[in-house]
Amino acid sequence: MDTATADQVPVIGHDWAIELLKKSLVSERLGHAYLFVGPPGVGKTTLALYLAQAVNCLHPNVAARPCGECASCRRIKTGRHTDVRVLDDLGAAIKIDEIRDIQRESSLAPYEGRRRVYVLCNMERAGHEASNCLLKT
Repeated sequence: MDTATADQVPVIGHDWAIELLKKSLVSERLGHAYLFVGPPGVGKTTLALYLAQAVNCLHPNVAARPCGECASCRRIKTGRHTDVRVLDDLGAAIKIDEIRDIQRESSLAPYEGRRRVYVLCNMERAGHEASNCLLKT
């Protein structure tokens, strides 16, 4: 995937959802959580990471975020940003201990970014206890 510019979202389709997220970013009125649902391969994780880049981008112009060029955008793209955590255990269920770690970490201030972002892939495989624990976050 090439580096995306502010007008080039790395997801094809879902224009209404992308526009909604862009408007929320520009007005700086993002929700505390977003749920991306759909069949495998439609771009849920890609869009979530794009949103994580936009939230933590260092570009001074809010409308131009994510720039794809700043240190924060590059670190998120390569999976090395300290404030962006992706839980994707390919086939394994998300456990309650992982949710508790997220709860503990999310109470701390961001280390290098503007906000902490957690991308929970395959949450439908999480156990009943883990799902309920996440609702209390």
